Amino acid sequence: MNQPPIPVTVLSGFFGAGKTSLLNHLLANGEGRRIAAVVSDQADVGHVHMSAGCERVLLRDDLPATIERLASEARFDAIVIESTGASDPMRVAEEIALAESESSADFADIARLDTMVTVVDASSFLHDYGRNDSLTERDMTDDEDDDRTIVEALVEQIEFCDVIVVNKTDLVTPEALTRLKHILHGLNPRAELIDARFGDVPAAEVVNSERFDFDETASAAGWLMTLHGQREADEAAEAAGIAHLVYRARRPFHPQRLWNLLHEEWPHVLRSKGFFWLATRNDVGGTLSQAGGACRHGPAGVWWAAQDRSEWPTGDAELEAEIVADWHGDPDDNTVGDRRQELVLIGADLDAYAWQDKFDACLLTDDEWAQGPEAWKRFSDPFPSWDMEDHDHDHDHDHDDDCDCGHHTH
Repeated sequence: MNQPPIPVTVLSGFFGAGKTSLLNHLLANGEGRRIAAVVSDQADVGHVHMSAGCERVLLRDDLPATIERLASEARFDAIVIESTGASDPMRVAEEIALAESESSADFADIARLDTMVTVVDASSFLHDYGRNDSLTERDMTDDEDDDRTIVEALVEQIEFCDVIVVNKTDLVTPEALTRLKHILHGLNPRAELIDARFGDVPAAEVVNSERFDFDETASAAGWLMTLHGQREADEAAEAAGIAHLVYRARRPFHPQRLWNLLHEEWPHVLRSKGFFWLATRNDVGGTLSQAGGACRHGPAGVWWAAQDRSEWPTGDAELEAEIVADWHGDPDDNTVGDRRQELVLIGADLDAYAWQDKFDACLLTDDEWAQGPEAWKRFSDPFPSWDMEDHDHDHDHDHDDDCDCGHHTH
């Protein structure tokens, strides 16, 4: 008799948040489930009582191979993976998804990604979110090429998950807990929020919950849902001071004025992301990603309006419809086309009107606009050069090793 694919849960969370406590609780209180717990280090876990059939397994091979081996043994009802403190959960999910689609014809039949869980330390999250230091500076990553900051790792874990376990709730006041949960909900409106002490969470909430869907989980970030008008009004969050701004404009930024704004303090802004149009770079769009005090900017892709029509896609109705929807003005007029400013800001006690004015002040004035693109090229532009060799039309990209992005802290 064929068995259904074994559900796989991935636990993420920053150092000290309580992932191990949650894992140990699941092993001891699996509610009849035989759980295989995959860990990268068995040191210092101490003696942990485990329910019958549960087992802690050290990760020795690559992750998909370990999952496939455990699933094929047919001894477990679920697999729970404890990621490292600085791990990017999307990359873990991609690794598993790749195995499902390519690495083994049998993988998808015996295992499936079920729930992405992020554990948050209620007592230290906002403090960590305000830190500008990098992971390498704090010896929190073994990858010397990993240039992420602490806050960037935190926001990756919050934005890509199905469940957020708010742990150590006994260490904060009820008022502080409520405000933190509003902030977390603002960063990821889709995720289920669960309060916990010592990682005590009902197993059914995070094991075989059937919450994971790659597209939905990847699109759950608050900035993205806000940009597309998909988040519902939240009166309680608004009453707690959590607000957002979607900034749109069809005129380019003066690069010097935008540069100056990006290097000011950004009080009350928790998260911002989107893309922008610089007057000096009329062919290429820029991307902006800010979390806490860390800010990055770089190339997003070539505007369709800057491309010869012969290079436009054919046979892709969805993409063609997107180009039409993003187009400004007459279809044959490439002056603006799909070029635009489209930025989302999420913050606590955020003054959306003040930020609207700040960005408006960076746009070209009427006199500057009238000078035209050739004159714009002579404007002062302190942004680093953008190498488009490895970039396409995607307006939102990862800042990998090949990305020539500016990175600074507020």
